[in-house]
Amino acid sequence: SMAKLVDGQGEEAVVGRVGYWLDSGDFVSTADLDAEHIGEIGFPRDWPGVYGSSKALKQLVGKKGKCAGKKVGVVPLPDASQLSLVKGVQFHPLQSFSNAERAAKAAGIDIVRGWAVYEHLEKDVSEAFVAERFWWNSLADGTWVDFTPRPQMFQEMLL
Repeated sequence: SMAKLVDGQGEEAVVGRVGYWLDSGDFVSTADLDAEHIGEIGFPRDWPGVYGSSKALKQLVGKKGKCAGKKVGVVPLPDASQLSLVKGVQFHPLQSFSNAERAAKAAGIDIVRGWAVYEHLEKDVSEAFVAERFWWNSLADGTWVDFTPRPQMFQEMLL
């Protein structure tokens, strides 16, 4: 079954309901592809080498990049102890904003507002990347954790 978009109360989204939705401005592609034409994306294939060697990646997330980040980190799936902090909280695919807010409320942890970075897999290795506006959480010790459900192929995320 397809993932349903839900509103802030977890109900199926309908016109007029309040919620956070991704729109085309929440995706930035170094290949100038819009959200409808992004194609197949995945974790950067030449990580971590690509971080220092790819001009395209630097133009996206470098200090002066379109989606400049103070810090970049590889974030695995949450482990059992992290999941125990949000026991009983329902999270939804493609809705990182509200997922991060739910986790923050349930566990008293911080929200990090930034970008998830993927590689355009149809292009040559390290040639083109896309950033998606994305929120996740930070534990008291500074560890980043992402509770948003993701496809099996995304065991790690670059945030």
